[in-house]
Order: sequence, then structure tokens, then C-alpha cells
Amino acid sequence: MIDHQPRVEQIFVVGNSRSGTTLIGLILGLNSEVFTFEELHFFEQLWSEQHRDSYLTQAEAEQLAARLLSIQHSDVLRPGDPSDFSEEAKAIIAQFPEQRLTSGDVFKVFLGYKAAKNSKSIPCEQTPRNVLYIAEILELYPESRIINMVRDPRDVLLSQKYKWRIKFLGAKNIPYREAFRSWCNYHPFTISKLWNASINAAEKFANHPRCRTVRFEYLVTNPEQTVA
Repeated sequence: MIDHQPRVEQIFVVGNSRSGTTLIGLILGLNSEVFTFEELHFFEQLWSEQHRDSYLTQAEAEQLAARLLSIQHSDVLRPGDPSDFSEEAKAIIAQFPEQRLTSGDVFKVFLGYKAAKNSKSIPCEQTPRNVLYIAEILELYPESRIINMVRDPRDVLLSQKYKWRIKFLGAKNIPYREAFRSWCNYHPFTISKLWNASINAAEKFANHPRCRTVRFEYLVTNPEQTVA
């Protein structure tokens, strides 16, 4: 990194589903310093606002690290067995023998560990639903940066409508039940409400110095300038 640039410890790519979060994550991952993760769904599934300041026991910290490892090494749609990663999880937590860790601390340690293991220095987490946790991310990780992806809602609707077809276009990792679920759950009203919720959540941080909104349309029509 350029010396005079502010230090960045994590990047979080957020936004409504089907808005280009995966694409921008892949692009960022091409950088020599950035390692892009799978969608980890930490904040919506493994973290609690109620217990954000609660310290974990060593066993609890190891269990959380193992769950994160299992998601990263498998697929959120086909979760692996956390017990398969128990030894690696113990090694991660053992780096902090005298330090009491919260779940947020374990998440940060995990991100840094996996990025370093892949010879990168900046973790990039790309779970779209983190758009609902921007305030928490900014507070928990003061040297993080957030990229909020926004796409025309009409294109989001169309993309969601035919999302189920991905299974039959070569995405072998998607189970049949997930393709069927996508087909059954599509409704323009529901998708529109979710799009509005994402937009409203991110709008509160539109002028925040550590947040940047990127329009999907600009990314695909003017990629060099947008990526720069």
C-alpha cells in the first residue's frame, strides 16, 4: 500500500442481493493485498447485538472459529462440519492465550488469519446482508472500509426472477432444493421491499468517510474509472 494512504484492515462489500457484490469482490481479490472471502453471514447468523460485549470462553471462541472455517471452506448453501476444522480453530485462538475475546474479536482474528494464510494483508468480506449492519461494522472495526453496491431495482427484480436457472447453467455447487426455493420465493413485491430496505439502511451513511457507494451500472459500463 502507498505509505500516505490511511491504513485499511478490512473491506466489507454490502448491498442488496443481485447488485454486483460478488463481482466487485472478485475484482478486489485480484489486488495483490486483498483476499476476498465467501459470504460468511457472520452478523446475521453468528453475532448478537445483545451479546456484542460479552467475552467468550476459549471453547466458545474455538467453536466460532471452526464454524467460520467450515463456511469459508465449503459453501453457505452446503455447510461443512465445523468439527472438521477444530484443530485449525484451536490454533487460531491459541495465538491469544491471555486475551479475552468477544465474537466480534474472533471474526476479526479469523479474517486476518485466512488473509495472511493466502499471502494477503487485507480481508474482503462480501455478504450482501451486511448492509443492515453498517453501523456495527464501522464501530467494531475502526479501520475498515465499506463498499455499498447499488443496482437499478428493475434489473434486480429480473435477476432474482431467473436466479433459479443458475443451477442449470453450470453452477453445480447449488443444490436442487436451493434452486427450487429461489423459484418458489420470488415475488416482485417482496424483492422490492428488500431493495428498499437495503437502500434506506445504506443511505444513512452516504456521506460517511469510510463508506462508498458504487452503482453496478457504472461498474460494467465504465469499469476502469469505477474500479480506480
